[in-house]
Amino acid sequence: MESQSVTDKQTEILLLIYRFRFLNRLQIQTMLNHEYPNRIKVWLADLTQKGILNRTYSKKFGENTKPAVYFLDKKSRDILKKETGVNTSLLKRIYREKTRSQYFREHSMFLADICLNLKSQAKEGKIEFNFFTKIDLEDHKYLPRPLPDAYIATTEGKETKRYFVEIISGQLPRFVSRKHIEYLFKYHSSGKWEQYTNHPFPTILMVCPNYASKGFLSKFITKTRDSDGAEVSFYLTTEDQIKARGMKNDIWQKVE
Repeated sequence: MESQSVTDKQTEILLLIYRFRFLNRLQIQTMLNHEYPNRIKVWLADLTQKGILNRTYSKKFGENTKPAVYFLDKKSRDILKKETGVNTSLLKRIYREKTRSQYFREHSMFLADICLNLKSQAKEGKIEFNFFTKIDLEDHKYLPRPLPDAYIATTEGKETKRYFVEIISGQLPRFVSRKHIEYLFKYHSSGKWEQYTNHPFPTILMVCPNYASKGFLSKFITKTRDSDGAEVSFYLTTEDQIKARGMKNDIWQKVE
């Protein structure tokens, strides 16, 4: 079967959605930073009509003002497998994208909002900024598993700061979060990160679903660190704080 013809900009859209899984139209427009947003609407409509992208859009009153959400459809596979940096084994997921939960979709778009907010701050501060999603990190076998939601590196002058972003689901029982934190300490103690990268261990930015979860995890991290003795830096905030104020420095509480 002959693959569909797409423009370079349409391929760029596909690569963005490949990395983030689910993006709404406004996020795509912002990421492309295109001079004429209406052209992006035309490109998205064309990709959807060709079965390369799929989309969800509610016509219900009160929800019909929200932008459409886009994700990869099956005909995107033949296009993406030719692109540099695409892990072809991950393209099998495309067949199941339309069955992903609403939580998964919102989680993906929330991560994209975090990326856009940080990118905007970095631009204002003239800071070099690199953001890597789980898809970007998949081939790096030395990284912790499950992978962090994102890895961030910022460089200002000669100083580079590195972060793992962990978004904690409010749908999971607390013991799952406890086990994951214990695992992060064990991963740190393994020395794999330093061995493979020759860089200091990243600071962990943990986004909690609510204040109760934040308080619980802060106490558990302190307790685990005291017994483990590992010097791992954790900073905590909540989803609501990020949605209200963006990724400002003062929304983060360091776990002492």
